Amino acid sequence: MMMRQSKYLVGVIAALLAILLPSPVQAQYFSVSPAEVNIGNLSPGEEAEFNFSIHNKDNISHIFMLTSYNPKESQRKPGKAEFPDDSWVSFSPQKVEVAASSEAEVKVTVNIPSDPKWADKDWEVWLGVTPESSDLLSVKLYVRLLVSTSEGVGGGSNIWLIAGIIAVLLLLGCGAYYSRRKTKPK
Repeated sequence: MMMRQSKYLVGVIAALLAILLPSPVQAQYFSVSPAEVNIGNLSPGEEAEFNFSIHNKDNISHIFMLTSYNPKESQRKPGKAEFPDDSWVSFSPQKVEVAASSEAEVKVTVNIPSDPKWADKDWEVWLGVTPESSDLLSVKLYVRLLVSTSEGVGGGSNIWLIAGIIAVLLLLGCGAYYSRRKTKPK
């Protein structure tokens, strides 16, 4: 009696594991590269482009959906904040079919608005790649995108340099005007 219950219990556990755990076969038929992209010194108002690859290792073609995802703070790299707006990241194409045993390039554009409040920021967002399928369990792979913005076009140090040059020119102009005025006979 005890032996039959043990076999029954082992069978139930094996069935639950098979149902609840994703199959390693699912994750093996595709991959993405690179795993991480770092865009530094992107000025607000500018855009950056890069490519990543989806590798289909299966013997049939697959369609992949592309999305962006904001990871939890505990999943982000230290010092990186949540990406403010997913619409700043666009994929071309949004959905891609990759032939059997081949790879496809996906172009990603990151466009930060020209508002100065986006200067000097460090963000992280993940780019998700999921096979389009009717399976209940599907694997999603991510490309980690790290974005750092600079002071922006005409940032702080450039503004002070330009203001300093203008001030010096005004002082020189005023000095020349008064020195000519003093030397003129009355």
